[in-house]
Amino acid sequence: MLGRLIIGIIKGLVVGGLIGFGLLQLGFAVLPAWLAYIAAAITGILIGLIAGKPIWAKDAKIEAGMKAVVGALLGAGLMFAARRWLTMSLPTELLSRIGVMTKSETMRLGTFPITALATIAAVLGGFYDADNTPEPEGGAKEEAPAAQAKAGPQKRIAQPSADELDEDFDTSADEKKAKK
Repeated sequence: MLGRLIIGIIKGLVVGGLIGFGLLQLGFAVLPAWLAYIAAAITGILIGLIAGKPIWAKDAKIEAGMKAVVGALLGAGLMFAARRWLTMSLPTELLSRIGVMTKSETMRLGTFPITALATIAAVLGGFYDADNTPEPEGGAKEEAPAAQAKAGPQKRIAQPSADELDEDFDTSADEKKAKK
């Protein structure tokens, strides 16, 4: 489980970092609120489609679709939390060297697209991958027939006759209690 959790976090960091880098290349060094929530929802959709049981796996279309919808909602909610509570300053030397900002500007963790989206996607990816328990290769399918063989032959329960049913309707509740 710990290995799946780490794999999910790495998937989330890559997906969120790439989307954040794309927004940075489009000129959004600081995400405005409307774009932040849209980007977080898109990130949640993408990580829902690839983390855990990916959409291309056998019989995973419905599960991946549900994770994508929930990921969009959780992504927007986590973006609200990131913008509100992840207010730590980022080191500006590296960012000023690559031309993203000047040294006088202050960049916050929750408003910088690469860090905010990577954090959100890492949380969702870790959750989705840790929640995904792989099925055994053939063990579960072989156990079901073995359990039926141990139970023995199935017996048919006889249906009550029409006379017995008529007797139940003809007698009152007091008479039934007296018979017992």
